Amino acid sequence: MNILRLEPEGGILSNCVATDQFVFTAGSVADDLTLDVKGQTRQTLAYIDQVLAQAGTNKSKIVWANIWLADIKLRDAMNEAWLAWVDPKNLPARACVESRMANPRYLVEIQVIAAK
Repeated sequence: MNILRLEPEGGILSNCVATDQFVFTAGSVADDLTLDVKGQTRQTLAYIDQVLAQAGTNKSKIVWANIWLADIKLRDAMNEAWLAWVDPKNLPARACVESRMANPRYLVEIQVIAAK
């Protein structure tokens, strides 16, 4: 089995690990923390598009998504950005939960698993 590790970060993790069959992303967050949750979600999903492409796949092949929100009340606004981005013909399984974030300015964090 071939394993490709992309974007190692700080000796702690790789932001993406791809095998012959699957691509796993680390939890991804926005760079611009002045944005509202929709903006942070859009920026995070754009990054996920980029890293999936580097690993040889795309959002239509996502099989699982895990979404953490700083406040579950942000779910509807996050879902607006999610629904504008996700492939409606290939919806993944998904969990969306409230969680205390590593940085209090993070409003959303998203991790996905995609098939190759």
